Amino acid sequence: MSILLKTHKMLWGRSGNICAFPSCGKELVTDISETDDTSIVGEEAHIVARELNGPRGNSPLTLEQRDKYDNLILLCLDHHKIIDDHPEKYSVELLHDYKKNHESWVRKNLKFDEKKQREDEVYASYIDEFINLANIEHWKGWTSFLFGSDHPRISREQYDKLQVLLQYIISRVWYERYPEIEKALYNFKNVLNDLLNVFDKYGEDKRDEIWTRKFYKIEGWDPELYDKLFDKYMYHVKLVHDLTLELTRAANYVFEKVREDLFPSFRIKEGVLLVEVGPFTDFSWRTHRVEYRSEERKEMPYPGLKKFMEIRSDRDFAYGEGVNEDYFPPRF
Repeated sequence: MSILLKTHKMLWGRSGNICAFPSCGKELVTDISETDDTSIVGEEAHIVARELNGPRGNSPLTLEQRDKYDNLILLCLDHHKIIDDHPEKYSVELLHDYKKNHESWVRKNLKFDEKKQREDEVYASYIDEFINLANIEHWKGWTSFLFGSDHPRISREQYDKLQVLLQYIISRVWYERYPEIEKALYNFKNVLNDLLNVFDKYGEDKRDEIWTRKFYKIEGWDPELYDKLFDKYMYHVKLVHDLTLELTRAANYVFEKVREDLFPSFRIKEGVLLVEVGPFTDFSWRTHRVEYRSEERKEMPYPGLKKFMEIRSDRDFAYGEGVNEDYFPPRF
């Protein structure tokens, strides 16, 4: 369990980016200069420690509850160390009072934009649910099955979550406060929709997974037909691979926009999403970092399935090339 983005936004926004320790008043995000990035000099301190043997850690709170907003207080580095070095003096009750009084002072004395804070928290909750439904914390794991052994597959559980994610993004209420984040999420939605549609074309249920049907396997001896179907099958496999790579680029693009507009330190520790592809003939797997390059970020980075088929070989990494009309409905 980690601290959710919504929790980050609640804590920093409601604290006014100021240390909550009485009479400190230290700003915890400071601009170094007009050209440098902001420097974060504050910490999200646990009132009841995350670890059972940590400061004030002897508590009935579950491990999950310890990362919630109610158990966090925003402090400068010095006061964070002080309260944790002297837990007998800085009790749970006292720290809750510090936090409550500080946030009340912020609302009364600073130019606190309640509407912006409320909308920021909504956007953050959207990103948290996006992370959950896309299984971002296990991205390299579940996507590796879409790359594996020229036989793409996905668990039924993950497939269903991705279907829910499509509807979730479409149905959000947008405040148009962060149009770049909205665009990035719709870009991801467009890639995901095409990936699932392409995968479904030859997907078949196998217990708790959906596998790509090996439709090139035919009865009887017909080498010409077999070769034709095998080429068609490999085109399909490479297209699934390339759409999975594009989905990874799209997710990294979402996180980039969140850092730019909503929370600068978002997923800095975790870094960008990676993919693991293989196995190769020597049974090895290889890890790749895939992102949109600067010229690919101009409008909607993903141009739709047909155009993507044309340009995918120009991306930073790709498996296949060429357009196959079989993936589009016939024109009347």
